[in-house]
Amino acid sequence: MSIQKNDVLVVGAGLAGLTAAWQLATQQKKVRLVSKGWGATHWHSGCVDVLGYYPVDESQPVESPGVTLAKLIADQPAHPYALVGVAGVEASLTALQSLCAEAGYPLHGSLDKNWLLPSAVGTFRPTCLAPETMIAGDLRRDDPMLIVGIKQLVDFYPNLVAENLVKQGVNATHLMLDMPKLAQRNFNTPVSIGRIMAQDDFRAELAHLIKPKLGQAKRVGLPAILGQPPSLDIKNDLEKQLGVPVFEIPGLPPSLPGMRLHAILLQAIERAGGRVYHGLEGVGIESEGGRVTAVLTETASRPKPHRFERYVVATGGILGGGIVTNHHGEARELVFGLPVIMPESRLDWFKQDFMDPKGHPVYRAGLTVNAQFQPLNGGSQPVYENVYAAGTTLSHSEVIRERSFEGVALSTGFAVGNLLAQ
Repeated sequence: MSIQKNDVLVVGAGLAGLTAAWQLATQQKKVRLVSKGWGATHWHSGCVDVLGYYPVDESQPVESPGVTLAKLIADQPAHPYALVGVAGVEASLTALQSLCAEAGYPLHGSLDKNWLLPSAVGTFRPTCLAPETMIAGDLRRDDPMLIVGIKQLVDFYPNLVAENLVKQGVNATHLMLDMPKLAQRNFNTPVSIGRIMAQDDFRAELAHLIKPKLGQAKRVGLPAILGQPPSLDIKNDLEKQLGVPVFEIPGLPPSLPGMRLHAILLQAIERAGGRVYHGLEGVGIESEGGRVTAVLTETASRPKPHRFERYVVATGGILGGGIVTNHHGEARELVFGLPVIMPESRLDWFKQDFMDPKGHPVYRAGLTVNAQFQPLNGGSQPVYENVYAAGTTLSHSEVIRERSFEGVALSTGFAVGNLLAQ
């Protein structure tokens, strides 16, 4: 089938939507992405979790994502990873790593092994790809670490991180800094401090306060504040001044490492001729003869139609707001009204125990698709022949407990983008 003037409209600006648009744009397709706002990149860690725990009630993290991924696919043929296969996942990781390396912000890792990085509460966080700003924090290393917080930055407590790491056998100490320059501001976030980190005098003051307190520490952990643009300059300068490796620990949103990945993908799309518009909320569609003819977005007066040949749904799942429910227990995909697979009775959505080791069935809800990623009507037929879906809007996975959120989003977005570029 020949693609005409406007090739593909992607709805949703999370990692899946951005990846699909990136692949389409770089292969000379006329692609536009619209979204209500930015996606999960702004609140996730900035790493790529492929598979951290499997089965999901397993207490030990996955050692080799590649090996365990093959087992998951064999066990769960309806899982999104089964649609792309191990080779498809690996291809998407390699492509993203190449893109980030070209941007001067390399992602390190492979399907051979997971990194074990510290979280903002001092737990072990398995992830497949991590930016260079984080890998010195790998907890498989035994060199002592100093966890540094800043009094004026709320929601990062170095004592909590270090004490919990010590309980798990990690040699960690902590330090809380008082930065008078930040005290002059009404409110500090990782984004605002990330901007200030670009100032030479501020970094010099930070290093001056940390260095006398290093003690036996051979590496320093900071909240994720090492600059907003995708760059290693700030990290490298701090390491030069301190004489030890420095690493970031992502915490509560907004996530600077996630925003860096978002910026790299956004620039790649626009550089290749694609267009991204946020602030355009999808509110419905027009359709005819089993095909979508337009996606409608909200405006001040009346819905605006966007007419393309093909459409990609990447609006997220229950947690991302792409799937909504009502008091009758009905669920639907937000923009296209696509049928959602989930337990029929609301009584079956959640287990009685909030921490049930088997998880809650509602979080496996999503769209069922065929091998071409076309959402199905409850049987074997696509709802619309020119609509495709990617990311965590797909059913049959539990991406939070699996630690597979970014892996599912990246690999399915990559697969859909390349499918529609053919």
